[in-house]
Amino acid sequence: MSDNIDDIINNDPISSNSDESERTQDDEPTTTAPPADGTEVPGRTVPSDVSPPADNELGHVLASEEIHVSRRDYQVNAFIRTGAREGIRLGDYVQIPYPDEGSELFAVTDSLRYEPYTDLDDKSDAHNQISAHVDLDESEYVQVAELEPLSILKNVGSDNIESGIVNRIPKPNSPVQLARNEDCLRTGLNIPGEGIFTGWLSVGGEPMTVGGENFPYYLSNPGIHRETGEVEDGEPAVFRHALVAGSTGKGKTHFTKNVLRQFVSKKRYPIHHHDTGEQEQRRLNLVIIDPENEYWEMREDNDAVVNNDAFQQELRRHNIKHGGVDNLNVFVPQVAGTNAPSTMESRELSIPFEIVRGRPEMLMPYTPTEVTRGAIEDCINAYFSCFDSQNGYPDRSVDRPKYVDFLEFLDEYDSDESRLREENNIAGGTWSAVNRRVHRDTFHQVFDQGTAFLPEVSNEVFREGQVTVIPTSHLNGGKERLTVLSILSYIIENKIDDYHVDPAVRDTPMLVAVDEAHNYLSSASSLREEYILRRARVAVKQGRKYKLGLCLITQNPDDIDDDVIKQINTNIFLGLKAEVVDDVPSIPSEFKKDLPNFAKGQAVVKAPDVEAVEVKGLPYCVTRHGN
Repeated sequence: MSDNIDDIINNDPISSNSDESERTQDDEPTTTAPPADGTEVPGRTVPSDVSPPADNELGHVLASEEIHVSRRDYQVNAFIRTGAREGIRLGDYVQIPYPDEGSELFAVTDSLRYEPYTDLDDKSDAHNQISAHVDLDESEYVQVAELEPLSILKNVGSDNIESGIVNRIPKPNSPVQLARNEDCLRTGLNIPGEGIFTGWLSVGGEPMTVGGENFPYYLSNPGIHRETGEVEDGEPAVFRHALVAGSTGKGKTHFTKNVLRQFVSKKRYPIHHHDTGEQEQRRLNLVIIDPENEYWEMREDNDAVVNNDAFQQELRRHNIKHGGVDNLNVFVPQVAGTNAPSTMESRELSIPFEIVRGRPEMLMPYTPTEVTRGAIEDCINAYFSCFDSQNGYPDRSVDRPKYVDFLEFLDEYDSDESRLREENNIAGGTWSAVNRRVHRDTFHQVFDQGTAFLPEVSNEVFREGQVTVIPTSHLNGGKERLTVLSILSYIIENKIDDYHVDPAVRDTPMLVAVDEAHNYLSSASSLREEYILRRARVAVKQGRKYKLGLCLITQNPDDIDDDVIKQINTNIFLGLKAEVVDDVPSIPSEFKKDLPNFAKGQAVVKAPDVEAVEVKGLPYCVTRHGN
């Protein structure tokens, strides 16, 4: 063989067209002109009357391979024409028409592969030399797209497109086109045309465009019609709960702020008044538990948005709310020995000891023996009964239950003649265990600090139409857990209980966003955590009834309690570590391989009754965001 590379190329059998001439059919007028996509195909012939392909036409359904659809599986493959190969991506949505007008198969590109068009032999060093000097000739290869049918669209081209199950097989050689019609995409994927903006529908991290515009993905969130007062169709996404999961550096807080900002509106939701039973229409109260001191920034504008007129116009065209939230208040929990975080303007919030009433587990961040637990509960009940009526115990000198007074109450009866111990049959050893358990520095530091006690300021904290941010970055360890769990238990109990409830909580539609949720709603390791989880499970099951929604934000979704996770209907997954992906069953299987490689702001969204899709978040936060 010649060592001259030109000789190698000139004598390369791959470049020869001698075999290709046999492909021409004598009984059909032909031409050797290149196809309409402009790709040169030496020696290949096409009918002279072939029309140029449409702009979005990818190719055609392959008849040389089996085509089948069934209730169990499918095989629909498409030949991708050479001029369309640079534009096709995994995850692209396509449409294939049926012979009857108006019906089309809606599918997604599930796999791409190359096959040789001619008998190639590339198993040689000579081929490497040739490849280094010659551009790839697409005409020598076949590109095949394996398609996953999603639905059948009916009445395509009309104003009444409908989606049905896949129960028909596409015809061989039918044209395959990219889905670039908004109505077809929304119907095929069942994406609402309005609601809570979540991101741009995307493929491979690139937003999909329709008519030159990015395609918005919305969560359905109907409420009360502003003019008629009638309930709109559909169940609000806000009360079906949401999960936002992503590893550090993947834009989780940026993404979450943009989604939460969309819930701030004048929209009203129907809720039954607890006392009268009458239906009222009230705006949403958004509560954010903020362990990193980031969400108070939602009060202010983002200069990057303010100074970008084109971006603002795009937001307005798609009804995406942006700008600082006027009605946002920060309530900082008062805890002894800590310095309040910097949040500009803020107000105090105190956790009262009386929150333990009816919730004795709040004093049990451990798992006591049954005997000790019973004794602690008896002591707590006896103390709180002092504030109810004459019961044989001395009146307390304080005007409300307090932790320090509770300890004094126990000391007063810490004797062999103690009526408290005698009436509750508490043995000496158990009494010692009770005292050891209830004396904790954390309780001293958290309970009754300040004067803005939660039950007394609840009308201000849980006011309708308000965003309430509760930062806890100044807290750590047991102090943070006790503070957050006290607030969560107060909200949940007053939402789902029937007696002695706080109307500010019960009669207000609420969305509670909990950042670093895995720290508070993971598998229980203590009696207090078991209690919170038990109540949280009830709350997520009855959220729609009581107008309570949870938004859990976490980098460790695998740590959140399974029963809670199962009740979450809207799942948003940004980039996650591979070991986390493997442990989260709610991640759509078709995206599990790609999630660890997702770029910042790239996410998968799975909402109720909607196909799991990829979205790309906004490049800017619609409110101020320091990170």
